[in-house]
Amino acid sequence: MTSTSAQSPCVLLVEDDVEQLNFARLALEREGFQVTGVGDAHAAVKQLHAQDFDVVVSDLRLPGMSGVQFLRYVRLYRSDLPFVMLTGMNDVPTAVSSMRDGADEYLLKPVDPVTLRERLRTAIVQRAEKAAAGRQARQAETAGLIGFLRGVHALINSLEMKDQYTRDHSKKVAGVSMTMARELGGLGRKEIREIRVGALLHDVGKIGVPQAILHKNGPLTDAEWDLVKQHPLFGARILQPLAKNHPEVQKIVRHEHERWDGRGYPDGIAGEAIPLGARLIMIADTYDAICSTRPYRKALSKDHALQVMREGSGTQFDPALVPVFERVLAVLPEPRY
Repeated sequence: MTSTSAQSPCVLLVEDDVEQLNFARLALEREGFQVTGVGDAHAAVKQLHAQDFDVVVSDLRLPGMSGVQFLRYVRLYRSDLPFVMLTGMNDVPTAVSSMRDGADEYLLKPVDPVTLRERLRTAIVQRAEKAAAGRQARQAETAGLIGFLRGVHALINSLEMKDQYTRDHSKKVAGVSMTMARELGGLGRKEIREIRVGALLHDVGKIGVPQAILHKNGPLTDAEWDLVKQHPLFGARILQPLAKNHPEVQKIVRHEHERWDGRGYPDGIAGEAIPLGARLIMIADTYDAICSTRPYRKALSKDHALQVMREGSGTQFDPALVPVFERVLAVLPEPRY
């Protein structure tokens, strides 16, 4: 965000030498800049919170908080704000290293006004271009993710429409998982979003399992069961496009059938080596399976589901998450018999 037009950029000038401060202020104002000058970094921090600036010009050697420390603060506060460091000949190595901390430019004092003007305008333009490129990349990533997820959801809907007994299963598992995640507390928005997406996609790998096996009324053969146990791996492969930017979603889908005691599949990992989202979804998935009508039985009660969770605590399920499930059970809908 800029505070003024491109013809009169607003500069925060930080210089403890009064003579140098006044000289630089007048030189910049003659070159068409609006200048707010302060004598130390603490005063500069206050100005940053009180006013918007297009560029910061700071001396390297400042009383109290150094120019480098101030730069690091600015980068935490405004990653897109251009920052030009002024330095004496003896401080050039430090000034050069400040580029790694996010300085756009460093200039030796005394600075020629025309040079300063050009370097400031260049820094403003380059930062603006970088910010625009970043926004475009994020927008492209978001659009790509949305498009990819729409395609996967279409596959899931196609899978579930063929089986009336698992219709809306993924949505229900996502609902229970999210309720538990919020009850657990301490999770950020990104973590909760990844758990939700992982829950919605947890069965996507069943697309690779023949319908005859998925809908078989009788017991599965060993070979058929081995194929069913491959569906987390199929799902992880389908979600490979998410691996770069959302690796946790792929991990959740791969490990949703792992058990706390290490006797699950496909990798046999145990305990906290299993992603938290996968441990939550294991409980939610089991709950929905218990409380849904199946070809071979009617839906069972919430009390029965709780009994199963308690009996499996420490073996199939994370023992720390079973009490969380018990607390949210009251808000979950009653099974449809």
